[in-house]
Amino acid sequence: MMRVRFVLLRSLLMLVTMSSHVWADGLPDILGIQLGMPAREAHAKLQAQIPKNHIQVTSINLPTIEKPVISSFQSLPKQTIAMGDEADIVTVDVTLPPNKQVVWRVAREHFFPNKGIPKKTLLASLREKYGKESRAIASGGKATIDESHIVGLLWLMDEQGRPATLPPLVGMTDPLSSCKASAEGNGAMLVESPPPTTFASADYKWCLSNYTAVNVTFMDGELPELYSRMQVGIVSLPFAARAGEVTMKWKQDIAEGQHKQELEKAKQQEKPKL
Repeated sequence: MMRVRFVLLRSLLMLVTMSSHVWADGLPDILGIQLGMPAREAHAKLQAQIPKNHIQVTSINLPTIEKPVISSFQSLPKQTIAMGDEADIVTVDVTLPPNKQVVWRVAREHFFPNKGIPKKTLLASLREKYGKESRAIASGGKATIDESHIVGLLWLMDEQGRPATLPPLVGMTDPLSSCKASAEGNGAMLVESPPPTTFASADYKWCLSNYTAVNVTFMDGELPELYSRMQVGIVSLPFAARAGEVTMKWKQDIAEGQHKQELEKAKQQEKPKL
């Protein structure tokens, strides 16, 4: 037991060192929920922002912790979304112990009322909130400067919220496509047991080291001048990966400590009668 407690204390000290300089006030938010915000505060903020929704919590079991630990929570409409309804679905993912549980990803899907919102209005509102985008995206994932062809916007930044430079193409491959797939994948896998980067692709390594971003995707309305829906996400893969490494090491240390305890207990047995 003492060994397990020592391991937990050592992991917590690692966390303090890791997280003391990570987050800045300049990082983006969705409905006031910011990257790095404590889980409890984010939960209260989400409940206050969309009081008509109910919040569903997802939890997991971790060693040495008696109660299930929250890994994410989602704000959902109480009724089925009908055509023309205004509605929101918001998912918030948080880091796991022994890290302090804070937000590393927020995803929002917003349904605009009636037939939708003018494209110019929504684009202007997003640029007012997040600044000039790093890339405007047309169908097929290609960059565009034609406002009428925009189906998505991307803001790439560093971990202080400052605009970052887009990575260069590697041949015909865009590293950001790999980042977006990772950012929208199974968050529990990333913050609980991140894959070893020694076996990851060069694009994936770049994502885990650099991808802090806001990514918005639009769905066209019945009229060509309107968007009917938007999906907006903010994420920091570097922070999620670092937190995941701490959680994984913590679990490994606990397992090793318990293994040694079992071996020591076995050594105390008397010799068997043969």
